[in-house]
Amino acid sequence: MANCKLSHRYDTIFQNLPESQKFYDKTERHKCAGCAYEQGYNHAKSKMPRNIDLDVLDKSQAGEVRHKDPTIAYNLGYDAGLRPE
Repeated sequence: MANCKLSHRYDTIFQNLPESQKFYDKTERHKCAGCAYEQGYNHAKSKMPRNIDLDVLDKSQAGEVRHKDPTIAYNLGYDAGLRPE
């Protein structure tokens, strides 16, 4: 995967997420929590089951998403996507 260049890397919503150094495997390290959040949000809005797909997430070590757990970010996004607009 590529390195994430999206501005969500600096969104303060990720400041309070726990840090994680999970090493999913060599290709899964440092997944972007912002991309994970958006994936979760979009899955909920599309009525898809809650199931993160780490393989499609870009990497990021920048800003607020540095060392943040993408699975927790995904669940946060999914929960946000379930809320009525």
